[in-house]
Amino acid sequence: MKAFIYHSKYQTKKQTKLCTTHRIKHQVRLQGVRNAVVVVGLIMLTGCQQEQQTMSDAVHQLHVTSAANFAQQANQLDQDFQLYCQSPTADTLSQAKEQWSTTMQAWMALQGREKGSEAALGLSWQIQFWPDKKNTTGRKLNQLLKQETMWQAGALANQSVAVQGLGAAEWFLYDQQSPIVQSKLSEYDKAAQVDKISAENCSLFTAVSGRIADSSAALEQAWKVNPWQSLPVKMALGEYLGALNNQLDYTMKKLSRPLGKPGSPKVYQAESWRSQTSMVNLKSNITAMQQLYLANESGLDKLLRDRGYAATADRIDKRFSALLEGWPQTPAMVPMLKTREGYRQLLNIYNGLEYIQIALQDEVAPELGIVVGFNATDGD
Repeated sequence: MKAFIYHSKYQTKKQTKLCTTHRIKHQVRLQGVRNAVVVVGLIMLTGCQQEQQTMSDAVHQLHVTSAANFAQQANQLDQDFQLYCQSPTADTLSQAKEQWSTTMQAWMALQGREKGSEAALGLSWQIQFWPDKKNTTGRKLNQLLKQETMWQAGALANQSVAVQGLGAAEWFLYDQQSPIVQSKLSEYDKAAQVDKISAENCSLFTAVSGRIADSSAALEQAWKVNPWQSLPVKMALGEYLGALNNQLDYTMKKLSRPLGKPGSPKVYQAESWRSQTSMVNLKSNITAMQQLYLANESGLDKLLRDRGYAATADRIDKRFSALLEGWPQTPAMVPMLKTREGYRQLLNIYNGLEYIQIALQDEVAPELGIVVGFNATDGD
């Protein structure tokens, strides 16, 4: 009996030892699995973070490059406006007009995005006051011209944003009430081949260009810091998609406002109607949006393809390309608004942009797990 009891105890101890050993091995294996899962998770997280960092850097660099280009063009515009006032000839005026258009196209790359640097966003209205539904720019500039003051760029900072930006510069160059245009119409000195324009009027003219140059320098400085660098992956991606969606919405408003209702277009709602360059502006907008979408092969297009949504990526990219390839030859929108064929072409452009916007909201956002937030242009 003792032997049996001893044998049972022995067996129990042995079994306990075996079970303990088995449990330890099992725990080691479980711990190994857990460690493997953690390692895989860390690798995936690191991969996502690296992917996000690459995308964030690419998108930010686009803004840095665009802001630097705008600043360069705005500085040249200021120089050309000053040159005209020093030597007001047909050639210097033509040069100023050409540079204004170049500066305007540079601004189109950033116009309407309303995402990113808060300091940059705060400059938008003083760079361009649009829509100008009640000719606020013209009325305010005429009020300032009547003061017969020698204006400086800094002094305009205390005035309405309507007189500080690209729209004010366009008014001086093209509006029939502008002293520069009127000098061409009635006081052109054919013998000297110069325009007669007062020093006070020219001071406001160059103050406007100086103010645009100052704003562009502030914009360039504001974009030197990447506003998305420290954001969580999903939030940064949402900001990126939001910027593209906002610019699409803003550009579509540049069409819907002047289109009005069929048979009743609102020609003075067209951007840059004075200079007759509305269509040039729109094309620059769309080119910039396609570049933002691609982000030098590191943007939404690549992300969609990497995650198995190549068909969506193809449709969006092809629609951008189709819009640009079939672009109307005329630089002006107003003549198009006045003909049936022109109106139809503008509607087709609007529909093409709407197609891209719907694809971003209804396909891209769900496929990438993004919630598109409030649109900054809503309610305009």
